[in-house]
Amino acid sequence: MKIHLVGLRASALQAMIELHRLSHPPLHELVEDAASAEMIVFVGSVPAHGEGIVDSALPRLYPEKCFVYWDDDGVVSLLPGIYTNAERARWFDLRRTASHNFIDSLNPQVRPMPAIEKRYLVSFAGGSTSLLRKKLYKIDYQRADVLIKNTSSYYHWDPSQTDRVARQREYAETIAASHFGLCPRGASAGGLRLFEVMQMGVAPVLMSDQFLLPEGPDWDSFLLLIPERKIMQLPEILERHVAESAERGRLAQLAYEQWFAPSVMFNGIVATFVRQREKRKIPERWVHPFWGIILWRRRFRNAARGMVRKVVLGAFRLLKIRFIYDLNQS
Repeated sequence: MKIHLVGLRASALQAMIELHRLSHPPLHELVEDAASAEMIVFVGSVPAHGEGIVDSALPRLYPEKCFVYWDDDGVVSLLPGIYTNAERARWFDLRRTASHNFIDSLNPQVRPMPAIEKRYLVSFAGGSTSLLRKKLYKIDYQRADVLIKNTSSYYHWDPSQTDRVARQREYAETIAASHFGLCPRGASAGGLRLFEVMQMGVAPVLMSDQFLLPEGPDWDSFLLLIPERKIMQLPEILERHVAESAERGRLAQLAYEQWFAPSVMFNGIVATFVRQREKRKIPERWVHPFWGIILWRRRFRNAARGMVRKVVLGAFRLLKIRFIYDLNQS
């Protein structure tokens, strides 16, 4: 298939081009001419007003050929495609969104480390980017083999941090030393951590009620899904499965290699777009008039969250009370 790539962010575009180079078998051809392409893929994400997609002529000229690989928080469904933080449909499913692995800003320290001894039942290290995580940091499970660490001082997407390599290595080694790798929702429903844990051959535990899992893997064979409301019972639930953790980790790593490894990612992404095109329920041009509403909803949600944050923190400062939850400082 002939595919034309449109970069919404330079690093994401280069990552997608590299995945195409690594793809095995090489099923698809990248072309410069959008008109001759069988599929047009926008790669990255857009600013608040949709620049890069709404001001492009391509979706209007070729509405049935355009898709997006979106790797930012949330879902802004201007185009059908892959959204790395896609959520399950709440009301009705137009089959315009799917999820998949991340392709950009990956941690090079993440790799299988079978020689590291298991010291933890479960571990998690991440930023304070959701109410679920804030609750998680306040719980004392009173167990030395449960490691929950707030690493808000580290911002993964900033390559300029002086201690970046050491902290990335510590992060990976902690996962390797765990029977289970906890993947709680962050700023959005999904996250890179699920795929990192799978890549390392550790049994993943997903705590995100709305995340839409990618199609393909037999998730039930290795993934433990724990409802967010059962956060207090986390160790007790995992204890019942600890004897299975090694096999779940092995199956998770096999699923990663089959569906999400660099050599299969590009073909898998294109296959996802093909499925969406085959299952399309409405003509894509019918969605274009609603782009303004979709973008307004995104801006309104972000503004509302910011306003609530300011009001709540302001009230606590006025009352001279320390806010109960730790906030992400990045």
